[in-house]
Amino acid sequence: MAAARHVLLIALALGLLAGAAAARPLLVGFYLPWDEASRASLVRHAGALDVLAPMSGALDSAAGTVRWQPDPALAPALAAAHGRPRVFPVVSNAHDNVWDAAAAEGALTDPKAGESFIAALTAQARAQDYGGYILDFENLNPQDLAAYPALLTRLRAALRPLRKELWVTALLSADPALVQQLSEATDAVVLMAYDQCWATATPGPVAAQDWLETTLDAKLAPKNGRADPSRYVVALGAYGYDWPAGQPAQVVSAPQAVQLAKANGQAVVREAPAANPHFAYKGPLGDTHTVWYLDAAAFRTQRAAAEARHVRGVAIWRLGLEDPAIWARAIPAAALGPPPAAPRPPCVMLPH
Repeated sequence: MAAARHVLLIALALGLLAGAAAARPLLVGFYLPWDEASRASLVRHAGALDVLAPMSGALDSAAGTVRWQPDPALAPALAAAHGRPRVFPVVSNAHDNVWDAAAAEGALTDPKAGESFIAALTAQARAQDYGGYILDFENLNPQDLAAYPALLTRLRAALRPLRKELWVTALLSADPALVQQLSEATDAVVLMAYDQCWATATPGPVAAQDWLETTLDAKLAPKNGRADPSRYVVALGAYGYDWPAGQPAQVVSAPQAVQLAKANGQAVVREAPAANPHFAYKGPLGDTHTVWYLDAAAFRTQRAAAEARHVRGVAIWRLGLEDPAIWARAIPAAALGPPPAAPRPPCVMLPH
């Protein structure tokens, strides 16, 4: 009897541990196979991820054909990882430095092209044993955007017998009603919680804490009350922008931003311990540059805010640009301080 009770206690303990592990929010890493810094980060940190999202697939024609990015570094990195993350390739309508709206329109509105697209993804998922896909269609016109949930529903149905998931990206600023439709058509929506100020906008925070929390709440608690936070993954920025005066910004990594400040003798400013750090400096031609970026302190605070809302997980956009300190076991994000009290002027498009 004592032995049976002992076995029962062990089983209960194991069950509790399994339940706790299942409830832990996912950590997802977006990665660029063609970028050396991104590959190096993958090699170092693959074992810390639950899901790896390589930018692997491109819808490159209105006939629904998909171009796959060669990725010789992926298999060795996964083999060396202590915990092998599931692979969810990102499939977008971006290729050759453009967002191909015509290719997306073909897959969304032409039944034959849509079937070709779905067949290509299901065949590749079966051959490569992917855990699923993340679809990222952008620059869609209103008609194509309205057709998007139907394509997602069909693709999800095709993947389900293979036990593969389908996720879809959405801007944090997207219409909550559309985000709700995307959620109902897929297994998860990846909310892109960055680019509050973007490359062709006036300088400002990449993702201020108050902006992130307010906008995130609008998506997770819409007026119809039907949002399920466990069906959302929040993608957090881990990069910066360097804006020359009056010109579009260049993307910089967090370490590059720190080095720029040091090389130019500039103090980094932050209004609160976990706010977006920023500074200005003079370029080689005497022009003023303004740099805003997201470091480990900002990432931890934003991650804590997302996870406090019981989302399925958070994602890093992207590997290779991040502050290395985000991987360290450090002080809890809640101890890093509140967001700035005074809102900054909104970012606006730079004049042409």
